[in-house]
Amino acid sequence: MSEQCGSQSKTPWHTLHLCTVAAVSLITVFTPTALNAQIIEGMSPPPTTAQPAPAGPPVTVHGIVRNAATGEPLPRALVRIDDEVEAGALTDGEGRFEIPGISQGPHGFSVVKPNFSSKVENGDFEGYVPHLVHVAAEMPELSLALSPLNAISGHVMLSNGEPAIGIGLTLLKLTVQDGRASWMEMDSHQTTPGGEFRFYGLEDGSYTIMTQPEFDNEKASAPACNGPAPTKVQGYPAVFYPYAADSAGAERIDLAGGQQAQANLTLTLSPFHEIQAALGKQAPGNQWQFTSILMDHNGQRLNYPLREDEKNHSVCAYLPDGAYTLTVEGTAEDNTVSIQGVSLRAMRPGNRGKTLAGLLDFTVEGQAQTQLRVPLNSGLSTPVHLRYEPAPPAPKSPATGDQHDPEGGEPDPEPLGLWAVRAGSAAPRGGMMESAERADANLYQFDMVAPGSYWIHGSANQAGTCLGSVTAGGVNLALAPWIAGTQGTGPAIEAVLRTDCAKLTLELPSTLTAGLPGEEPVLFLYLVPEFDSVQTVRQTTVVPSSGTTVSLEDLTPGAYRVYVFDTPRQLEYRNPAAMDRLSVKGQPVTLSPGGNANLTLEIPNR
Repeated sequence: MSEQCGSQSKTPWHTLHLCTVAAVSLITVFTPTALNAQIIEGMSPPPTTAQPAPAGPPVTVHGIVRNAATGEPLPRALVRIDDEVEAGALTDGEGRFEIPGISQGPHGFSVVKPNFSSKVENGDFEGYVPHLVHVAAEMPELSLALSPLNAISGHVMLSNGEPAIGIGLTLLKLTVQDGRASWMEMDSHQTTPGGEFRFYGLEDGSYTIMTQPEFDNEKASAPACNGPAPTKVQGYPAVFYPYAADSAGAERIDLAGGQQAQANLTLTLSPFHEIQAALGKQAPGNQWQFTSILMDHNGQRLNYPLREDEKNHSVCAYLPDGAYTLTVEGTAEDNTVSIQGVSLRAMRPGNRGKTLAGLLDFTVEGQAQTQLRVPLNSGLSTPVHLRYEPAPPAPKSPATGDQHDPEGGEPDPEPLGLWAVRAGSAAPRGGMMESAERADANLYQFDMVAPGSYWIHGSANQAGTCLGSVTAGGVNLALAPWIAGTQGTGPAIEAVLRTDCAKLTLELPSTLTAGLPGEEPVLFLYLVPEFDSVQTVRQTTVVPSSGTTVSLEDLTPGAYRVYVFDTPRQLEYRNPAAMDRLSVKGQPVTLSPGGNANLTLEIPNR
C-alpha cells in the first residue's frame, strides 16, 4: 500500500508534529512546550517540569542579530517573541534591537529577514528551531543569527549558439533519508526568452540541475503506437549539469553562506529514434490502464514523452541513444481477470489495484527499436514472516486496553512496520513508499511492486518490543537492497521482533542544569546503532530546564554511539566514511538484552 504521512496537533505553544516518511521532504516549526518540544514523531521526549514565571516587573530585552556566514550585523531583521503577538522589533543599522515590556519567564524568540533563513535540516525533513530564552532582570544581551540563502543562475544555449527558449529544468538536492544520501527533486523552472534561469532561496547544501528533453519541432510528441510514424525525429536530449548524458555523471553544485552560483548548460541537437514495446498478452474484454516509467540505468526518472496504447497494449516513444529501463504497471477495471490462463486475485480494499508488472532494460544505438517486448506477470505478493525472540510477548491483560475505553480509543498499533523505498532513484517531493500489509497474526506481505531494487526500513510499534534482524534469502537487508524481480515480487522476508529490549538513561552534565537567565541551549541527540539494522536512528531533544535526564526505552540490544549537536543534523549514518568525517565522534554505549544503562552526556564546545 502506498502511504504518505502528515498529521498535526496543536498545543498552547502551537507545536507542529509531522510524521516522517522515506523519499519525503517536509517543513515543521519547532517551538517550546514548557521549554521542551518533541520535534520528531516517534521519539521519546525528555520529562518536562513546570517552570513558574519569576515574579518581577517586565523586562526590556536587548540583543544583536548577525549574518551567520560572515558575522556581520544584520540591519532590518525582525525579531519576534512567538507567544506575545505584539512583541517584536526591527534591528537598526548595526543589527541591534530592543523589545520593552516582556514578562519574566520562558519565551521563544524567532528572527525573520528576506533572503535569510533560520531553517535547519533534521533527518528526513526541515524545520525551524527557535531561540529559547529565560527572560529575567539583568539578563545578558542576546546574540542571534540568520543564515543567508543561496541561488543558482545560468543560461541554457543550443549548440548553434542560440538561446534555448522555454526549456524545462529540474533542480535536484542531495538529501539524507533514512541514513542514505540520495537526490531529491526540489524545484522546476523554464528558461526565459533569453535562455536564462534562476533558482533562488536555496538552503546550504549540494545541488545539481537536469534539463528536460525537447523536440526540435514543438508539434512533435511520442509516436502513435497504432499508426505510421517517422522512425527518427530531431530533438535535444536531457542533460545533467554540466554536460552529462545520465545522472551518474552529474556534477554537484555546493552552496553555502549566501553563494550566488553560475551554472551554464549547452544542448546539442540529436536524433531521437522510435521505440515500440509490446506488452504481454492480456485477456480480451477487460479495460486495462497502464502506467509506464522510463529511467536511466542509475534509477533516475527521465521525462521523455511516453504514449501508452491501452487498446493495443504497447508503449511508444522517441529516445536518443542511451541505456534505459522501462517499468510498466497495469490495472484492470474488474476485480477478477485471467491473463494467459492465469487467474489473478481480486483487488482488496486499500490495495492500489496493481495486477500486472513488467520491466525491460534496453539500449538505443543509432536506429529504431520497434520489436521490444515487456513481459508482464500477474500480481503476486511477497510474504514477510514475523517471529519473536526469545519468546512472544505476554498477552495483554483483559482489564486493560482500548476494548474497555468507552470513548473508543485508538486501536493497538500493528506490531511491525515495514516499508520499501526505491534504491538509487531521485525521489519527487512528497514521494510515496510501499508498505507491507498485515495478512495474519505473524504474516505480512508486500503487494506486487514495480520491478527493481528497494531499501527496506522497519520499526517495532508496540511497547516491550524492538526490531531485530530483517533478512531475505539469508541476506541482511540492512546491507543490501531487496530485489523485486520481473514479476514485481522478491524473496520472502524474515523479520524478527525482540522482547528482550534495553533501556538507556541519558543524563546532562551539571553545568547545563542551572537554568540561568538568557538563551538556553537546545540539544539534539541521536542514538546510532553500530550493528547492522534496517531501523532508523532514535532521536530526541533535551532542554536543560525541563529535567536532567531523558530515557529511551524499547531499544534493540547492541553497541551504539550517542551524538549530541546544538542544531538538528542530517546524519548519513549508513555510510561509515561519512560518519568518520564528523567532528563530533559520539560516545559509545553497549546495551545488554533486557538491561538498563546510564550515560552522562558530553556536550561539545561547552
